[in-house]
Amino acid sequence: MEFAVFGLGDSSYQKFNFPAKRLFRRLQQLGAHALVRRGDGDDQHYLGVDGQLDPWLEELWDVMLSKWPLPRPAVPDGVVPDPTFDVSFGGTQGTGVVVDDKCRATLVVSERITAADHFQDVRHLRFAIEEQDPLPAWGPGDCAVLRPCNLAADVNEFLATVGWTDRADESLYIEPRSTGATLAWPVPSATLRWLCTNYFDIMGVPRRSFFEMLSYFAPSVEERDKLREFSSAAGQDDLLAYCMRPRRTVLEVLGDFPRTAPVIPLSYAFDVFPVIAERSFSISSAECPRAVDLTVAIVEYKTLMQRVRRGVCTRWLAQLPVGQTVAMRFARGTMRLPPAATPIVMVGPGTGIAAFMSFVQSRPGADNYLFFGCRSESKDFYYQEQLRQWAAEESLHLFCAFSRDGPAKVYVQDRIREQARLLWSLVAEQGAVIFVSGNANRMPDDVRQAFADVVSMNSPQMSADDAQNYIARMVKDGRYQEECWY
Repeated sequence: MEFAVFGLGDSSYQKFNFPAKRLFRRLQQLGAHALVRRGDGDDQHYLGVDGQLDPWLEELWDVMLSKWPLPRPAVPDGVVPDPTFDVSFGGTQGTGVVVDDKCRATLVVSERITAADHFQDVRHLRFAIEEQDPLPAWGPGDCAVLRPCNLAADVNEFLATVGWTDRADESLYIEPRSTGATLAWPVPSATLRWLCTNYFDIMGVPRRSFFEMLSYFAPSVEERDKLREFSSAAGQDDLLAYCMRPRRTVLEVLGDFPRTAPVIPLSYAFDVFPVIAERSFSISSAECPRAVDLTVAIVEYKTLMQRVRRGVCTRWLAQLPVGQTVAMRFARGTMRLPPAATPIVMVGPGTGIAAFMSFVQSRPGADNYLFFGCRSESKDFYYQEQLRQWAAEESLHLFCAFSRDGPAKVYVQDRIREQARLLWSLVAEQGAVIFVSGNANRMPDDVRQAFADVVSMNSPQMSADDAQNYIARMVKDGRYQEECWY
């Protein structure tokens, strides 16, 4: 047996590409022969996974074509792949998506919980779940999953750009061309306007494959050459500068290719345009079948070119009016609570506090310790009244780090080291479980190092490596759990 393995991973995680490494090693142990070296895709590469995939594929094709020759090129230039679906006008009028695992949830609270003059808009959202049988089940640490919609103004601009405005509200008939062709989720007979609002991610940053598909339909040599350059391995630095760094959207790219945009065949719409992805949010309320609380930071930032960018989902949530009903489903989170008798230590800077709000509510009177961090006590101390009330009731031991309020910056890892003796007692003597939640940039590594320092400070006989191994054993035993994101 001959094989090749390419792993999809992110080097910021402790077990970077672990499944691929294990599979590669096991196949070799069983006597299989590797055609090429193992490829380790890394989302942290400045070109993303493609930064490792392109050279690895080149090696693989060289080996395979030398062993099993094919005509060159195997697929001649200019050959357009068949569309995945037949799309035509004249379907029976439909109303939208049918998804069995979703419930209907109505927004009843949308409250800003940061100061009005603070740069970051963070919302407390509450959704009321409509009566149904059975009611959806979820618990502390679980997530609510939402699929956003595009805003009407953007949809109208997109329809005009691709030349679909005149027929935007006519019913469509969508039929797969093969038995294996499926949509991302069931779509009954719909309209172009409905698809551009609810299905196609017109405001997301397109991937390399988007440019490749566009190149098949470009009527001008100039636009076709540029699209092919962006989709080639050699053109990835140019694509990075043009699209990825400035976070250029699908809609903006189409505006830059004005001859190509209006001639995209309707039948290729599902092959060209990406699908709106679901977003998961940690639930910040205790288990209650009829109400779900979320803590959501509205994503808005400036690119290197000083263009304002907004997150597709949080932008939609920010303008969602109270009383609006949306589809919601629930997913199991990665963090699992121990029995109520076991102490827990929670580290949740920023919106990392969301899941821990549900933890404390579900463990009244238990030993709950929270390290919360933000920039300023007066600007972005989320849920401070509730947290201080729990602390006064002794349902929570609260330690805060306000990084911009003093002469020196103080972070949660500093508070952890300050409480080294207490934390060692909880971990080593009482079997406490540690939870870490929040931004995955630097915080998880800094917090893990702080806990390793706690071990070293209370066990002088241990070396730095011993302390790191102690934390690693806690991870393996489920006593140190992380749920972090970018």
